[in-house]
Amino acid sequence: MVRLKKYLDDVRTFLPGTDPDKVDEILREIESHLLERAEREHGEINDTTVAISIKEYGSPEEVAARYYEGGPIIAAHLKNYLFMYTGILFAIHLGLHLIAFVFGENGAIFSFRGTDLISLVSQLPVTFVFDFGLVSLILYFVTQAKGTAKLPHFTYFIREEKTPSIGKRIGSLIGTSAGAVITFLAFTYGPFYLGNGELTEIAIVALDSFKFGLFLAFGLLIIDSVSNLINIFNYSRFSKIVSNTLGLVFLFLAVSPDYKSDIASYLSLNPSSVDHPMLVAILFLMAIVLIVDLVFETIKFWASRIVRTN
Repeated sequence: MVRLKKYLDDVRTFLPGTDPDKVDEILREIESHLLERAEREHGEINDTTVAISIKEYGSPEEVAARYYEGGPIIAAHLKNYLFMYTGILFAIHLGLHLIAFVFGENGAIFSFRGTDLISLVSQLPVTFVFDFGLVSLILYFVTQAKGTAKLPHFTYFIREEKTPSIGKRIGSLIGTSAGAVITFLAFTYGPFYLGNGELTEIAIVALDSFKFGLFLAFGLLIIDSVSNLINIFNYSRFSKIVSNTLGLVFLFLAVSPDYKSDIASYLSLNPSSVDHPMLVAILFLMAIVLIVDLVFETIKFWASRIVRTN
């Protein structure tokens, strides 16, 4: 019976605890109860009578909530959401820090008081704890509402997804490595100023900004290459989450006053080019791509854990 199997799978997602034997025992109990109810109240066991019994028995969240023990601060079946939602919020929060900084506003709820590496790294745990506390508070109120609220766990993101083959993983490594080499050559030896060197100051600044953008792309590709190399030997979506997080940190450091002028000097750029609107636009686009990818990878990571664990 497809409907019954799907119902039990949904209940499994929300059941408290991680002991497989205990969970299986509960599911067998629920299945037995539903079949007996269908036969007792509707005369026979078939798809229709079982579907009616399921509807009368309650939603998967409600059924799982009946197996709570004591009064937890956060209902057991909601703990799967805790780190998923914290990760999503943290990814957006980290991106907002970068975007706010790029546009000259040091904010996004928390301020990064310093712009050096130590100051940045020291602020990340504070941001994570804030996001963790906020999500915990929301889930606490959901628990007080009897823990039956329907919250998306995003498992549809991974239903048709398969682990990439070793060939695809090697191909990804080759692609990012080749991209890193190309961008390195591009910002080291280019761009070439054509037209007998008769470029306006605005054109030179714009080209220099593009050169700075190539340097940023090189850094991101190096980080991705390391992640792809690790995934060849031990594939994990978590490495992509770390890669995207490091990418955002790299962008933040690259445009911070402590490092931006040094990078411009290394690239032999006009100092005014590092604040050119073209570079701001490049940074913004890079940040948005990283934020979106980080959010989706975080969702997929925790959705896969929910399916595997429960």
